[in-house]
Amino acid sequence: MEHRPAYLIAGSDWPKVDAAASRLRSQFDSASIVQLGIGEEDERDVVAECNALDLLGGERLVLVRNVEQLEPGQIADIVSYLKDPAPGTCLALFGGGGIAEKDPLAKAVAKVGDVRIFDAPDRKRAADWVVKRFAESTTRCPLPVARRLVELAGEDIGDLALEVEKVATYVSGADPTVDDVDLLVIPQPDVKPWDVTDAWGRRDAAAVIRLTTADIELPGDLGRTVGQLASHIRKVRRALLVMEQGGTVEDVQKDQAIRSSFAARKLCDQARSFSDAELGRAIVRLAALDLAVKGGSRLDPRLELELALAELTTG
Repeated sequence: MEHRPAYLIAGSDWPKVDAAASRLRSQFDSASIVQLGIGEEDERDVVAECNALDLLGGERLVLVRNVEQLEPGQIADIVSYLKDPAPGTCLALFGGGGIAEKDPLAKAVAKVGDVRIFDAPDRKRAADWVVKRFAESTTRCPLPVARRLVELAGEDIGDLALEVEKVATYVSGADPTVDDVDLLVIPQPDVKPWDVTDAWGRRDAAAVIRLTTADIELPGDLGRTVGQLASHIRKVRRALLVMEQGGTVEDVQKDQAIRSSFAARKLCDQARSFSDAELGRAIVRLAALDLAVKGGSRLDPRLELELALAELTTG
């Protein structure tokens, strides 16, 4: 398959951006792929990597993430490179929100390749997004069914993408019904993730455990609680990463498609209580906890939860 010299795929709809990156990466031999991350400690020069000689021969992929964090000088260098891109090299730029098709980088890529901007829907369009997501898997989803899914799963893009994939797999090409959604999509419990994260920031293990377990009554509640808490902590970490790059509350709000400026401000306040490494460890630990409470451990699931929460809070 012949590829264009450059691609720019970005937007706040990160499941689509990630899926596009995975598809493109799968079309290249792993030995011919160079992956770069803007803003990382070992950040390398994008243009230098594009111009590097490939000793193995064949087409190369230079895949760059976090391009919304590029400095003006870096953008200028890439724009200049795209006037005469290196033969046999495909430059793929991936980023989050904040990139527009009228930006200099997007215009330069469009002249030699493809630009696609995927933005997350606002509250009113969440059901429309679900319908389109189903369509991508060749499944027709009636709008009332999509609305029911949003009602149960909430409006977080990551959660919706996972639930759509689950339902689409279950119906296997047939049109999903409201009954299918009610069977497969478990309503989000009334967990208080903001309160839990505040208590965690104070290193108050007792309060973290009390708040997290307050709404757990049925066995199924525990797994959903873990999932919602993990989702919230991922949002806190994304907010921290934006802030560490000089981003404002408004940048965080745009990056995560948050409707309320108050919610974005609260997310930023919580992010200041943690380091990136600490939040990263928490996400990994909660993933292990999710496996444990779903049968991966011989311990009582609630005990596994309390042990994990105590570990996270005390470090």
